[in-house]
Amino acid sequence: MALSFSIHHIMVPVADLDRAIDFYTRLFGMGLISRKTFAERQVEIAMVGYGAPPGPPQLELVKDLRTKAPMPAPLPNHIAIDVSDLKALCAALMAEAVTFTEPFAARADGRGFSACIRDRDGHALQLSQRG
Repeated sequence: MALSFSIHHIMVPVADLDRAIDFYTRLFGMGLISRKTFAERQVEIAMVGYGAPPGPPQLELVKDLRTKAPMPAPLPNHIAIDVSDLKALCAALMAEAVTFTEPFAARADGRGFSACIRDRDGHALQLSQRG
């Protein structure tokens, strides 16, 4: 019998859980799946994702509750999100003073458009409109 695999979630450390939930739900249309505090682990976790009801793959937003919890530096990686109207999304993100690391432009492969931003915690997001 062959094994099958799929990605369930990607963990993203955040400094402010309310701010992160707002960013991903309001600006990217994700739904809040759950929010729980785990006192023994000293973390608060929110799961967000797409679909109705939202399901995998999901982002696991993790806030460390320790008083002097270190925030890990963003790694040189990214979260890729496809969107149906990237120009409209970029305009909304600019209105929210979101930091762009690469502006809205035609993709190098000629198949749509792309832009890159940083979320409120400095994580890189690659945004694409494919077509």
